[in-house]
Amino acid sequence: MKTPSLVIACVTLLATTSVHAIDAKYRRLLERSGCTQVTETQGCDINKTKAQNAKAGFGSTAPAHSSATSGTRVAEKACLAKVAKTVGKPSKTLKVTEVLTGEAGIGVTIKVPGATAPWSCLSDAQGHVQNASFTGKDGD
Repeated sequence: MKTPSLVIACVTLLATTSVHAIDAKYRRLLERSGCTQVTETQGCDINKTKAQNAKAGFGSTAPAHSSATSGTRVAEKACLAKVAKTVGKPSKTLKVTEVLTGEAGIGVTIKVPGATAPWSCLSDAQGHVQNASFTGKDGD
């Protein structure tokens, strides 16, 4: 009779114990810096701000065009060329509307004149385009 009660007590105790993977201070540093545990191992500095890390190529948003890193500029240029070739329009008529950096690469959103939705492109900092696709429905 004591054994089942002891097992139930142990299971209940284990189930109610709170476990946290990272402590609160480290979590606050990650949130403030825009880093993740993965990007921190790749050079994202948890002691810097999100904006500082974005300039270094980490975080969810890339810096503005005027201060963009050379990697984002190369990715933009490669994506513009790829989309222009795909749609059969000069790249100078297309417009980059958003650039996002992430672990998978550099995402570039491009507006094509006359299109009902933007194009999405994924490239690396060396300009190797992984994918360029229309975000609307086919035939739009």
